[in-house]
Amino acid sequence: MEESQKETLSTPVLSTATTQTAVSDVVMEEAAPATNNNDKDSKVQTDPTMNNQRIVEEFQYLLEKSQQLFAGLRDLPPTGGRQWQPYFQRTFEVYTKLWKFQQQNRFVLENKDNYGLKRWEVGEIASKIGQLYYHYYLRTSETNYLHESYIFYEAIRERAYFKDVLDVKNPALMIKKLRYYARFIVVCLLLNNRDIVQKLMDELSGLVDDYIRIFKPGDSTEWQCVLNEIAAFLEAEKKLTPVSPEGRLLTVARRLQIERSLRHEKDGTPKLKLQEAILVGNYQNQIKFSELTLDMYHILQSLEREPAPPKSTPSKTPGSEVPVINERVTNKDDTNSEEQSANTPVDKSSSRRVNPHKYLLYRPTFSQLLVYIATAFKEINENSALLLYISADGAKISNNNEQNSYNGYNGGVATSSRKAADKTDPSDRIHCLHPADLVPFTRKPLCLIIDSDNSTAFVDFPRVFNQPFLCLMSPVEYPSSIPDTSQIGSLFTLFLHAPLLGFAFISDPGQISSETWEKCVNLIAEAELNIVELFNSSNIEKPLKRFLQDDFLRQFLVRFVLCQSFLRAHTGFKEEKHLPKSCPQLPSSILDSQELLIKVYQIVKEAQVESYYSFPTLEIEPEMTEKAAATPEESEAVQ
Repeated sequence: MEESQKETLSTPVLSTATTQTAVSDVVMEEAAPATNNNDKDSKVQTDPTMNNQRIVEEFQYLLEKSQQLFAGLRDLPPTGGRQWQPYFQRTFEVYTKLWKFQQQNRFVLENKDNYGLKRWEVGEIASKIGQLYYHYYLRTSETNYLHESYIFYEAIRERAYFKDVLDVKNPALMIKKLRYYARFIVVCLLLNNRDIVQKLMDELSGLVDDYIRIFKPGDSTEWQCVLNEIAAFLEAEKKLTPVSPEGRLLTVARRLQIERSLRHEKDGTPKLKLQEAILVGNYQNQIKFSELTLDMYHILQSLEREPAPPKSTPSKTPGSEVPVINERVTNKDDTNSEEQSANTPVDKSSSRRVNPHKYLLYRPTFSQLLVYIATAFKEINENSALLLYISADGAKISNNNEQNSYNGYNGGVATSSRKAADKTDPSDRIHCLHPADLVPFTRKPLCLIIDSDNSTAFVDFPRVFNQPFLCLMSPVEYPSSIPDTSQIGSLFTLFLHAPLLGFAFISDPGQISSETWEKCVNLIAEAELNIVELFNSSNIEKPLKRFLQDDFLRQFLVRFVLCQSFLRAHTGFKEEKHLPKSCPQLPSSILDSQELLIKVYQIVKEAQVESYYSFPTLEIEPEMTEKAAATPEESEAVQ
């Protein structure tokens, strides 16, 4: 029974007003009703059979209660924190008690004469906890809970809780194991843990083969589709990522780096904060997995800060490779550290929300989209902003008759339809988000990012209420010389997510050494800092300046400028339709800055892709080339 006492779960702190209770103090609170008679209590303690029966009844009660609460999660409203937060808190508390209880009484519960607890049943509880943390991450946008989900999923795999499921010959249990693998893959993808994803993919493929061969189920096609989606998703990401001569994928920072957060000068106005974000994926042909398109996957990560590393290196439990993080996975003998963790005050800075709240909408209808926009709009105030990111096919309305032309309703981006459109009616105008549809929501600060082949429908967006407004629009067409990205994710979104990946894709540098790649990473960071300085020194309108006060919105603005600079210098992007646009337009003092062009030239030179670019307005001096070739340490020494 060496593994019977290894894991404990701590309840997440939902708010600064919520106090964290020691796990050992709450274990018995949800137990089945027990008598208060002291004599009877003494008798239970001296009678092993009755004591074991009490343990089994208490476990069954907690298990049933946890299952009821977990089933109720699907009925919670998708919006409105006041409705779902207390329910999540309650569910976490019950699962905490259940997990601790089975951990303390595993020997009794595993005895066939008492209950006969199977390893896969323990794995199922752990899997539910992993799901609970993942769903809480989706609700709060805090990546710490994503890491908690990973810890439990990885523990299930390393301890092989589902190893003997096939021996039971129960297809329902096999489906639970397959779903666990699919969920674990999603978590690993969001954490960019590609090595483990590939291993999980190989294991899941073998399990699906066994499932189909042994049970001959009716859902075999669906599971094959899941495998195909994962494989296509991973392959698409590979196409967007350069490789080193050794065949390694070259990495970039996917989330906002705390130490590289670009600062903007204070101008005395109340600081604007991005509070709500709605991410819409409605490209029909774009690769997706688990209702998450590649574009949504990229932007989602760009709206999250990289969690701060722990102050001390996590220890390992004896006989286990699972890291102990806040004693969520611990050993039976580790009681001192567990009690210390339970009684240690919670660090309020770690529980404070640092990322904007996100809604992820895959192919929503117009009515669904409008409900989420209205809900998010209700949550924000004049000092917080709403971001609406839309990656969708364009909906271009043909106006052969001037009488059929309506100002603000002449096309936009497509929304999903529950049924096939009848071409004899104006359904193309109905199943479409027009610019005028969003005007009522500009009463508060609003930022739009439109990635579509009809993005310019928003170029003359009416600004009625004199509130901060910004719209970043993708090119409506890409040059034929650039590989088609309609399935593997938009080039514009890729630039907003990771500019170096976008630059590498349009430059086709082939294999790049790790040293050269690292130099390019540093040059991109210098270019972004230079753009912030240009914004600080430029005479831009005050509403636009307010967007620079938020780390995430500032990053999007900076990377939009960087995207524009690379595309304008690229010889393949010759026409206006090949370039992104913004509303309001950014000043030429930023877009045509010599300092910025120098940085772009240095990146091009470092990557040795000069044949793709032209800098007719840049006077290239010898020291530029020398600086581009210098290491970051050498550059600092020169300065």
